[in-house]
Parts: sequence; C-alpha cells; structure tokens
Amino acid sequence: MTAANEIRRPRPLREIVLNREIAAPRTLLFRLWTEPKHLMRWWGPQNMTAPSVSVDLREGGAWRHCILTPEGREYWSHGRYLEIVPPERLVFTFAWENQDGKPGNPMQVTLEFHELGEKTRLVFRKSELPDDTELRLQTGGWEQALDKYVAYAETTSREG
Repeated sequence: MTAANEIRRPRPLREIVLNREIAAPRTLLFRLWTEPKHLMRWWGPQNMTAPSVSVDLREGGAWRHCILTPEGREYWSHGRYLEIVPPERLVFTFAWENQDGKPGNPMQVTLEFHELGEKTRLVFRKSELPDDTELRLQTGGWEQALDKYVAYAETTSREG
C-alpha cells in the first residue's frame, strides 16, 4: 500500500485592524460607507478623489469604486456585500482591478460600529492581504482614508 501524505501550511494571516472614535452617531457612519454621494467625498487616501462610485447595497450586491491621483492615474476596486446589518456591521469583499478590469487578490473588509454614548467606535478590519508589501501600503492608505472619513463624518454630523 502506498500512502501519500501532504502537509499544507496556511498562508500567513495578514490583517489590518484600525480603530477610530468618532463624534457622530453610528446610523450616520453606516450611511457614509453605503451611499455613493457620501463615499465620493472621502473614499481613498489623502490627495485622491473618488470620481466614480457604484453601490448595490444588498447581500450579494456589487460595489465598484475608482480613486484618482492628482496626476490623473485611476485605481479601480470592486467587491460584493457579504453581510449588511445596519447600523452595526458591514462585511464586503475587496479586490483591486488590473488595467483590463480583471480582479486581483480577493480580500475581505469587516466594519463594526459600536455606540459609545455621543460617539461611535469604528473597528475596521481588512484581511487576507496577499503579502507584506500590500499590507504596508494598504495600512497607510486606509489610515489616510479613515482620517478623511472621520473629518467628513464629524462635519456632516454637526451640519445635521
């Protein structure tokens, strides 16, 4: 009898976990992640804009966004909504697109919105990053995007 054994190592877990305490209600914060008119105002790192945002907000529904550099270079990403629990939790896949529109490595984003009296704690998780370089680049990019998000959320909350 011949036996073939195989040992598989799981890929190293690469995950970004970012927390923000925001002076805004979680109902508003959830909408800022799910409505194109809001996403266009903050999505992407500093000095980038989001000229194209589409959202089909339902479990299994797709989203697609473009971020634009000051030099005019476009970066497209897309995914599908896996879990939608307003205003507590949002889970979706995320993949960058190459120049032909083909997706790269699929990743997963999980957002949790926790009430803290007059504030909300956002817990952002992005998992299944393919390598350490992508982990470093995306951590910096998401830190900047979340800084824009917080500023926009707090301004929007004050304006009513």
